[in-house]
Amino acid sequence: MRGDVVDGRVEYDGPAMTESGPLLDLDALLESVGGDRELLDELAATFIAEVPGWIASLRAALESGQPETVFRVAHGVSGAVGYFRAAGVRKRAVDLETTGRAGRLEGAAAQIDQLEIDLLALSRVLGEAPWRR
Repeated sequence: MRGDVVDGRVEYDGPAMTESGPLLDLDALLESVGGDRELLDELAATFIAEVPGWIASLRAALESGQPETVFRVAHGVSGAVGYFRAAGVRKRAVDLETTGRAGRLEGAAAQIDQLEIDLLALSRVLGEAPWRR
């Protein structure tokens, strides 16, 4: 699974994403850090390290019937994903956040499953450091 840089956007059309298209807006991402590629390296490493904890926390909250924790964790994920200009993945996190905010957990298992797939795909692309190409 590779993300290809096309016109300043990282395109990804692998099985982990339900829609093809830009996974990252690389130009906007670089602009947001003033072109500091070393900073992006650090931010990406931190993001990648956080993903397993987010997924574990979401699954634990679902198991224990805690929609407020689902909301809180999904809110943090949506902010982190938004920083990387990954709009499609962010939308999934926001949808899960909305589910938790409503105090519901119906459908949350499927949402968490899909968010996990997308977060892992984003992590793989970030691990490739497309801003270094």
